[in-house]
Amino acid sequence: MKNKAIAVFALFGFLAFSFSAATFAQEDLTKVKGGHQLGETAEQFFSEGHEKDALTTCSASELKKVDRATKKKVKEICEHLADSREQAISGKHTDFTPAPDPKDQREDTFTFEGDRLVKVQLIYTAPNLENNFKGRSYEEISKGMNQSYGPPSSESSEQTQDPYGVQYTAHHETWLTPEAEVLLTEHPGQRTTTSLVAYTRAEYDRTMTGTNPKITNPLK
Repeated sequence: MKNKAIAVFALFGFLAFSFSAATFAQEDLTKVKGGHQLGETAEQFFSEGHEKDALTTCSASELKKVDRATKKKVKEICEHLADSREQAISGKHTDFTPAPDPKDQREDTFTFEGDRLVKVQLIYTAPNLENNFKGRSYEEISKGMNQSYGPPSSESSEQTQDPYGVQYTAHHETWLTPEAEVLLTEHPGQRTTTSLVAYTRAEYDRTMTGTNPKITNPLK
């Protein structure tokens, strides 16, 4: 049935940080929406919340109910989920990127290392005419983070320019605790995006070069 296919897409695209101060205790940077927590095992990650529901939806009995027009795409999503789960549980370095919700201008990536969830990266597209003004701006995300976790440990800005020489100001904020580090980075330009990346402290220290984290540039 068509509703089943829609449910699978929604489940894969729903995960995000919560910006509600009522949801998390202030400065608790290790928790992410969906009941997940940085440092939890891959087995736990895929056996709870939306991943558990998605795996149930991907069962053979449920796939039989999916509309033929969307079954191929749904099966591809389910195979990606199953493969990511197997790789992560085996202890291999795994980047799991759920299929995005068509209604949300955001790309999520969950990184596992040694059978543990060590990094969550969310890349938001800023509202613009091209995406019907959906998405989130840097200012909106920053406000939510400040409300949930208090003032950042550090903040800065720098001047950048696009290939055409247009000047922009990029803003950065960092929240730091003994257990986690969260980086909020603005990527201004013709297609402005904002990356929100949470690391376990061990993963942050492992992947840093100087003072710049190894984050894929969403503008490329």
